[in-house]
Amino acid sequence: MILNIHGFRSWGANAKAAFLKETFPEVEILSPSLPLSPLESLAVLEKAVDDCPEPLEMIVGSSLGGFYAYVMCCRRRVPAVLLNPAVVPFIHLAEAIGPVENVYTKEIAEWTREHCLALRDLFCENAYRADGRLVHAFVVQDDETLEPRLARNFFRFHGTLVELPWGTHRFEGLDRIRESVKRIYLFGSQAVKDRSLLD
Repeated sequence: MILNIHGFRSWGANAKAAFLKETFPEVEILSPSLPLSPLESLAVLEKAVDDCPEPLEMIVGSSLGGFYAYVMCCRRRVPAVLLNPAVVPFIHLAEAIGPVENVYTKEIAEWTREHCLALRDLFCENAYRADGRLVHAFVVQDDETLEPRLARNFFRFHGTLVELPWGTHRFEGLDRIRESVKRIYLFGSQAVKDRSLLD
């Protein structure tokens, strides 16, 4: 099973979920829509994984979802594919405090200082804790929302970093990474069956 985690102000039926369903037609793809609260979001993700009869073999997350994917990688020890991940989301999202609108559902919710502090605490608890063999960051050089330099510097020495020459924060051109994602999934699937691969 693959867990897909959407970004801030997005929802579960995003382009990455469609890409994963197309790439892995025989694999269960979980892509829940998350609340704004970071702690509630992680609770939703944990429950989705626990309730699924299939074992978790890979996590994919974009933007804020990339940060959550990193946290879940620490907790579950399965490969994580991070697409333009938010490295320090409590800083990235400090300016968003106030009412925010979901881009797809148009629902309005309140993003708060407490949410940013929860992200800060999650960062402090999890930074550099993930097994570097399981962390795969894909970053486009033209990301207009997040500073690519932060992801570049964080993941250069902690996991695998792939820099792509074009694309915006939405990460267009997912076909460019399809074969890489397939290889990462294959390793995750094998590791679930033989945990000694991670010893």
